[in-house]
This record gives sequence, C-alpha cells and structure tokens, in this order.
Amino acid sequence: MFSLNTLRPASWGAVLLVAILLTGCSNSESSPPDARPDSPAVQSSASNAPAPPRASPEPSPVISYQGKTKIVTLGNTEVRATVDETGVKVTCSTTNTIDRTRNINVTVSVGNGTDWVTTNNFEFQDVATGQTASETTVMGASFEGVLPDDPKIHIDSVTSYIPEPAG
Repeated sequence: MFSLNTLRPASWGAVLLVAILLTGCSNSESSPPDARPDSPAVQSSASNAPAPPRASPEPSPVISYQGKTKIVTLGNTEVRATVDETGVKVTCSTTNTIDRTRNINVTVSVGNGTDWVTTNNFEFQDVATGQTASETTVMGASFEGVLPDDPKIHIDSVTSYIPEPAG
C-alpha cells in the first residue's frame, strides 16, 4: 500500500506542483463572473488606485477590391496591387498625420501563398504634415510561372522617424 510518510521532500514538491496545476487549470466559463480580475466587483474591492492602462490593440489590415486591384489598408498606409503581363504592379501610399515632417518606411511582401514571395521597401523622405507620399513599382516580374489572379499582399512593417536637421 502507498503511504504518504514514504515520500521524500523532493517528491512532496512534485506532488504539490501537480496539485496546483490540476486545481489551477480552468477556463473562464467555469469561473464565477465576479471572480474575474476585470469584473466591476473585483475592481471595486481593490484599492482606489486607477486600473493600469491597457495597451491598444495593433491595427488590423483591411482588404478590399476595386475591379482587379486588391487594396490592403493598415492605418494611414495603403497598398494597391494589380496583376498584369509584367508582374504585380504595386502602389504604396502613406500619409503623415503628426505635426512634424517625418520619414516613413514601409515594407511590403507579395506572393502566391505557396512557393514564392518578393519583398520591397518603400522609403518616403521628408513627408510634410498632412501630406501623402506614394510610389509605384512592379514586383514579381522575375517570377518564372503563372502569377496569381489574387496575390497575397502583406504590409510587413511601417516605421517612421523625425529626420535630423541638416547642418
């Protein structure tokens, strides 16, 4: 027969860990509504300190179509892609919405979703407040094969910085 007295101290730690894991694992549906940390009852029973700010979620890209042109919008950046006989014609446009001139870099990937992808960096220099910068290029022109009618378009990154004054 198994006796608790025969367990060594290290074994007790393992038993405790297993017990904690088994009893602590539950989904939010099985816990009572007032036990959630973000519920009003729990917040009001805590101190009068304000709740910490929550990080705003990353914006999600919006995909739309205008005829044969696929449009991907992410915040103030828009990428339009149209397949033609030379490749995928890609136009990247971005708007400066801050109160200072800034440089904006956008990385865009185009592919067919299975076996090829090409990436381009659009570098917009000294974009004034309220202005939109735009550039067009052909991507996928060197791809050997049939280009997809509906290519996969990704805005991989949008970064910006305030340029240092010349001098």
